[in-house]
Amino acid sequence: MTARKTSCPEFPLHGYWRIAVSLFLILHVVAIFMPPFMLQASGSGGTSPIGEVVMNTLRPYIDFAFLNHGYAFFAPNPGPSHLIRARIEFEDGREPIEETFPDLDEQWPRLLYHRHFMLSEQLNAQYQPPQLPLEIRQEPELAERWQTARRMYELKWRSFKQHLEAKHEASHVTLTRVQHRMIDVFEVGEQNKPLDAPDTFYDLREDGFVPQVESTGVTP
Repeated sequence: MTARKTSCPEFPLHGYWRIAVSLFLILHVVAIFMPPFMLQASGSGGTSPIGEVVMNTLRPYIDFAFLNHGYAFFAPNPGPSHLIRARIEFEDGREPIEETFPDLDEQWPRLLYHRHFMLSEQLNAQYQPPQLPLEIRQEPELAERWQTARRMYELKWRSFKQHLEAKHEASHVTLTRVQHRMIDVFEVGEQNKPLDAPDTFYDLREDGFVPQVESTGVTP
């Protein structure tokens, strides 16, 4: 008794269909490539002019297909994370309070924590120094982009303060960006340091100064 051979149906593509599918695959690959490329190309108010044209053309499809992920944050080499610490002061005699977000103890379920995390990361990503960088002072176009980026950062910073003042009925709120660096292999293996060790958190000054880690030689 011989086994019956079964064959899978074939759906050959001919002519215009083959061309259409090939063009769609090319477009999809380019759409996957553009968000991380533009993220890496941005900085100091500058970006890739050609990349901007391609990104703006494909943006409707990128947004529809949800391809605009934070690749630089999640992979392949995630860097430090950033938090916002707020000192909240009152005029009615109440003691000042401090709160930091994101905070797993305050923001839950996890999706709410993640939303606060993205807010703090977005604010830090949009940071521009208060003074025009020397390297772009002779470039009018880049200087104008820096000015726009700085204005957007200040508006977001102000909106955070106003929200907290309204929420707590406070007279004044002071915000500080905080950087949480990743610990290295030596600190894990030799020092058994926890991920949230106090010395892995650093206040970031608004003049752009970033402290150096003297104990391990790691730059946060």
